Amino acid sequence: MFWRLELQLWVAGMKRIILLCVIGLLAACHSDAQRISIPVQHWKDMDVRIETHPNPPLAGMSDMVVIVTGLRGKPISDLTVSLRSDDSAPWVQAIQDGFIGVYRRAIDLGDNDQAVVRVKIQQGDVQTVLKFPIRLSAGQG
Repeated sequence: MFWRLELQLWVAGMKRIILLCVIGLLAACHSDAQRISIPVQHWKDMDVRIETHPNPPLAGMSDMVVIVTGLRGKPISDLTVSLRSDDSAPWVQAIQDGFIGVYRRAIDLGDNDQAVVRVKIQQGDVQTVLKFPIRLSAGQG
């Protein structure tokens, strides 16, 4: 009888060890080192940053998120934001995500290993174009 209790305790302990090993392996396989960070740019009193989905971006279509904030991180929502990845491509207007200073649009980043995302921001009659160079991942999507 006593050996059965010892065996059950040993099996329970081994299950815990295996679970911890699996969790450790999964954490090691998920590498944030591959994620890219795109530097913030500025226009007037606004900070403009972009995020890509997926991150790192792949060649072809990627979802772009443009986040525009003003003083003390206040969202700027009275803008028209358009995107393109090539000077010969037409501008495509991003969709405003509520009034939180977030604008989204999928664009074709091409098939090279680098792209330059052009973000046209218009506020009233004033506009500018910011260029965000990004490196595309060699992985398959």
